[in-house]
Amino acid sequence: MNLIQVAAEKPNIAPETILHIGNFPVTNSLIMTWLIILIIGSICFFTSRKLKLKPGKGQSIIEIIYQSIRELIDQITGDEKYTKKLFYLIAPLFIFIAFSNLLGILIPFLSSITYKGVSVFRTPTTDFNVTLSLALAMILLIQWISIKRRGLLSHFLKYFQFHEIIKGFKKGIGAGVMGIVNFILGLMDIITEFARVISLSVRLFGNIFAGETLAIIILGGFAYILPSVWMAMNLFTGTIQAMVFGCLTAAYYMLAVKETE
Repeated sequence: MNLIQVAAEKPNIAPETILHIGNFPVTNSLIMTWLIILIIGSICFFTSRKLKLKPGKGQSIIEIIYQSIRELIDQITGDEKYTKKLFYLIAPLFIFIAFSNLLGILIPFLSSITYKGVSVFRTPTTDFNVTLSLALAMILLIQWISIKRRGLLSHFLKYFQFHEIIKGFKKGIGAGVMGIVNFILGLMDIITEFARVISLSVRLFGNIFAGETLAIIILGGFAYILPSVWMAMNLFTGTIQAMVFGCLTAAYYMLAVKETE
């Protein structure tokens, strides 16, 4: 197979539908997501049943991952109280994204399993629907936390600062103009929230999709030279992207809660 043929077989941006359950389409990225959830759930189940005071290799690896994620979150929050709260959100998010990014690399034959000529398993984070859903869910959760801490009206006035204009003009023309500026800045914060969703989702999707596409092209053109090097690079990139997504979510959370304090 030459380089042109390999490039022609690069993955599509849209996921492929494998079957339908009623009117619900089951895509290859969804099947891979179910597989990842099953693997993570199985690891958690069997590990929790055999916890020991003197851990074995498997338990030691899980404890290292646990401690590393907790320390990373603590560096972002700087507060044990928030670290404990965020851990139960960021740790599962990081683990799911890391598995999504890396499983296809660690088990390369998964992509060769086909049904009616279509690959049954597709890396979930190469499906923009998945990355957009994750990003949107995290931003909406942070908005809900801000509403819970501030109150609905106070949260609303954070973006539509009519009160700043009124208070400003009561003090004078100069203060009134600054109130208008603050009002415009509040509206721009709405754009910022949408930009966070796009930024989180496109960064994760773009890096993983591009990495898999380049891997197919490079491994096809230099099958005997670069496979191990490129796989190592993809493993590194997949882990880093999971970390970046989790860290940014934690940072956005802290921005929301610290602002209310």
